[in-house]
Amino acid sequence: MPSRFEFRRRLAVAPPMSKDESFQARWLQPERILCNVTAAGAEDLFDLAATQVGQARGIDPGPVRRALARREQAETTALGGGFAIPHARIGGIAEPLTLLIRLESGIAFEAPDDLPVALFLVILVPLGDQCAHLRLLAVVAELFSDREFRRRLDGAADASAMSDVLSRGVAAIQP
Repeated sequence: MPSRFEFRRRLAVAPPMSKDESFQARWLQPERILCNVTAAGAEDLFDLAATQVGQARGIDPGPVRRALARREQAETTALGGGFAIPHARIGGIAEPLTLLIRLESGIAFEAPDDLPVALFLVILVPLGDQCAHLRLLAVVAELFSDREFRRRLDGAADASAMSDVLSRGVAAIQP
């Protein structure tokens, strides 16, 4: 099982992006944003995410739920500060998709700082994907480690405001 250091090292060596590549804007704009929803734990969160993806893309939510749970069992995707990036490879999609979920109150998620997690950016990528997955994780780590960005996102009143904050944040880091 890779350590958190190994995860960050892999992000650091992700293939460079070309200047004309605008995948961040396209893939980081979530399929759906869920604001102030409830989940009792990781299982509820994965069920919620899988249901949303299933409805949006017309795919069976079961494999999505299982893929997220398997990935989380391997090692936590919580980064600390109340934020996690659950991610998995799934069938039935042609390019990565994301869901931004903010819970009403945080849940235990094995975060390195032991704080409850309330903000989740769920990333799902096609089964055969390698490079885009790593680049997307690297961009997310950069964006969500910005304290001002996080402050604005945490203070956003609703899904529309969260979408605006995310769009501005992605635009600010584009090459």
